[in-house]
Amino acid sequence: MLNKKYILATAFFFTLVLALSFAGSYTPPTYSAVNFSLCTGYTPPTYSSVNFTLSLTEDYNTCTYTSGTWAVDCADNCSITSEVDLGGDDITLTGYGTFSTTADIINYGDLIITGVDSTHRCEVMCAGGCFKT
Repeated sequence: MLNKKYILATAFFFTLVLALSFAGSYTPPTYSAVNFSLCTGYTPPTYSSVNFTLSLTEDYNTCTYTSGTWAVDCADNCSITSEVDLGGDDITLTGYGTFSTTADIINYGDLIITGVDSTHRCEVMCAGGCFKT
């Protein structure tokens, strides 16, 4: 039989993960006590506060160029709609997905396109704009 405290911690963690997954952020309850009742009938003590550390990671968007080598993950399915000047830096398109541009990508060094394998490639589409050195 599982320890009741372990079940409580698991239930709280699972609820927190669900809240973050569906809502994108988690706001702790504003009421003064948090009570948990499990199907076992066990009701833990009432606490006036719950302390925990939450670390969030930001999804990294490879579709936006900032500086240095522009490393694009084709799985991001980027669609470039305004001119990008790479200032002589390289651009690498890797993985499986698409990269499309309706604007020019100018002043780049090397252009490297690498798929996963012969059937899972990075498809590059230029419509109205393209790569110009």
